[in-house]
Amino acid sequence: MLEILISATNAFCKYMKVNLDRLPSPDGKRIGTQSIASGDNVIAWQVHAIKGYRNREGYTDVIAVEARSRYAILFSNPMFSDLDEFAERFTKRWARECIHMAIESGATTEAQAQTMYDQFLDMEKGIRFVRNTDLSVNGHVADAEQWLSQSYDHYGVDQLDESEEIGLGMHRINCVHKKARAFPGAKRMESFIPMSRMVDDWLLRFARGWSEWAYPQTPDGDFPNPFPAAAAKVIGQERSLALPDNVVSLDEVRKRKKMQKA
Repeated sequence: MLEILISATNAFCKYMKVNLDRLPSPDGKRIGTQSIASGDNVIAWQVHAIKGYRNREGYTDVIAVEARSRYAILFSNPMFSDLDEFAERFTKRWARECIHMAIESGATTEAQAQTMYDQFLDMEKGIRFVRNTDLSVNGHVADAEQWLSQSYDHYGVDQLDESEEIGLGMHRINCVHKKARAFPGAKRMESFIPMSRMVDDWLLRFARGWSEWAYPQTPDGDFPNPFPAAAAKVIGQERSLALPDNVVSLDEVRKRKKMQKA
């Protein structure tokens, strides 16, 4: 099962009106501000809600930044009703943007788009929500927030539509070089482009069998694993056979929606 770890700031919890458990701390340190990391069986995101902009009331924007790539997904005036709706809309946006980037990068073709989406749907997934702020990742959330506010000022608007959100992310925020440690605890800083790392993550998980090139220590047809072995022991990557109470099963969300429409 792929665990989608959502490290939610206090602001996001207030916006969603939920009381989430804190990310467990094995050593009792950095409670509420622990490092998160993506790996083979988990993809971790820092999620934050922004309160008020240009005289708008309440929480007006939601920004999610992935831990390894620092790739940002933007929601302007999202109006999420609950965590189930957030889970569904967030994962759909993640898939939509990554499929587009995988094709644009030349790693896959338009003819393979549906197969990638099918692999995405077929993989068992669950979203685990915790209250936590990884300060290193949250710095990139703040950077994305600044891009949003500058866009509002530049165009004289107080919100963006979905195509504008995606465009701002792909053509401004996610295509410039970022710097971060390879994984929590690493000494060396690395320079990278968020889009490139996010595509590598997507191809590993949801484009199995589609690679035209062979890679060392990689099954034929698959793309290489971009995660360093040292990241496997990072907090938050323990794998459980059963879904904890604070995990939203995406399959269950879809089943409930189908039953409601029937």
